[in-house]
Amino acid sequence: MKTREQISAGQMSVMFFSFMTGSSIVNIPGPLIGYAKNGAWISLLLSLAIGAVLLVCILSLYRKFPDLTFIEYSRATVGKWLTVLLAIPFISFQFHMTSGIVLDIGLFLNTSMLRQTPLYLFSLPIFFVVALTVRSGIETMARMFFVPMVVVLASITSILILSIPNYNLEALLPLMSDGFKPVLLGAYFSYGFPYAELVLMSMVFPHIRKNERIKIARPLFLALFLNAFYLIAVTLSTILVFGPMAAERMYSMFEVARTVDLLEVIQRIESLVGISLIMASFMKAAVTLFVLNMTFTKLLNLQDDRILVFPLALVCFLFSMNQIEYGQFFWINSVTVIHPVWATVSYVLPLLIVRTAAFFRRRPGPSL
Repeated sequence: MKTREQISAGQMSVMFFSFMTGSSIVNIPGPLIGYAKNGAWISLLLSLAIGAVLLVCILSLYRKFPDLTFIEYSRATVGKWLTVLLAIPFISFQFHMTSGIVLDIGLFLNTSMLRQTPLYLFSLPIFFVVALTVRSGIETMARMFFVPMVVVLASITSILILSIPNYNLEALLPLMSDGFKPVLLGAYFSYGFPYAELVLMSMVFPHIRKNERIKIARPLFLALFLNAFYLIAVTLSTILVFGPMAAERMYSMFEVARTVDLLEVIQRIESLVGISLIMASFMKAAVTLFVLNMTFTKLLNLQDDRILVFPLALVCFLFSMNQIEYGQFFWINSVTVIHPVWATVSYVLPLLIVRTAAFFRRRPGPSL
């Protein structure tokens, strides 16, 4: 029997942070500000609270079934056929996520830098590299994610600091001028993307080394709160720089970087930020494709856990091209409006069903 690859608790927290931050730090601020205006940061705090509750749920299941993935302990608690039924939306949304993340990278490059280049020339090579990364295994992924994530955080932190001369504090007022409803709409959007998505990490937790499982909760919550801190910081930075026009900035961090101009020396650094944002989205795409492959492997009880990586990557590529067929605005609407509902049905609802069944089953397990 093949030995399962194992990673440390620290590596898992870095992977978790990469997954949560990835494409969200690129795509969240603009639409979120459009919904909640100056109350966008409050929306993020509300969705963070929901995310923390979901993390508590998957950690409680992990305590009961430390050696099993979500699909495996779903089969153990609710049975084979209900697991298959729950897996249908679970898998469909994974296809949507994986294709959407890479599609976002292509759209970012196509709209911000290389406007005349066909979109498939971005997406196909990225999917190929993502598939190669997943084929290398989770141990390799966990080791390689640390350095790119440090680069991403260093780039974003630098932009936030260098943009201070362009901040206008008056842009933060008035707060909730249209009442609390826009804040709730913003929380609905940011709950679906990225906090409902953290349920996927339940497929990865069994790879944590046995001697480090007891201390995994603290670094995961630290990663979750650090993710919220950066999302709030980037959102506030966008509002402070662009004021009422902040909602119109699709790739806010890239646009904020364009405004940096210090002493005619530090300027035109948005390309560096662009590369960092691409790296962040790439890491999230790799984790999502890994989980998609793992889901099929566990459902079909395959011995070779890497045989489907390239076929699944190809399907995701074709799906991404199909999603953009109706235009970029249709894709934006599907992410901002449909995505949270789809995430709830595909991830949150199955999690609650399995968690309830596990509560009544009360299988003993080691305490974490």
